[in-house]
Amino acid sequence: MKYWTKEELDVLNKITTVQNHPNDDEGQIFQDSPIWVVTNNNHVYLRAGKGKESKWYKSGLKNGGAIEFNNQTYPVNYVAVEDEDEIKAVTDAYEAKYHGQYPIDMMVSDKCATATVRLDLQ
Repeated sequence: MKYWTKEELDVLNKITTVQNHPNDDEGQIFQDSPIWVVTNNNHVYLRAGKGKESKWYKSGLKNGGAIEFNNQTYPVNYVAVEDEDEIKAVTDAYEAKYHGQYPIDMMVSDKCATATVRLDLQ
């Protein structure tokens, strides 16, 4: 298994968004959108604004994809987070990083919290 480097995590902690590139059933990127990103315990996380019904969330879990930041693309597996303590830690990370920004209230809502994914490097 590959791990995020300290340098990559440092960059992710400083930037606001990454480009999210989930794959469709044919293995092709079907979406290219900026998305908020947080880290916790050397892991990287995203949340779906529309919850578990989000198209990128469903496709990412099923087909993997990539994120892009700092002019580099990183192939990732999207792993659903179900552990309540981990979800709470990610909520805390979102609140700390994006406090006062729109739409932080949505991103820390129960609907979005249940659609938390950890990004594991491929």
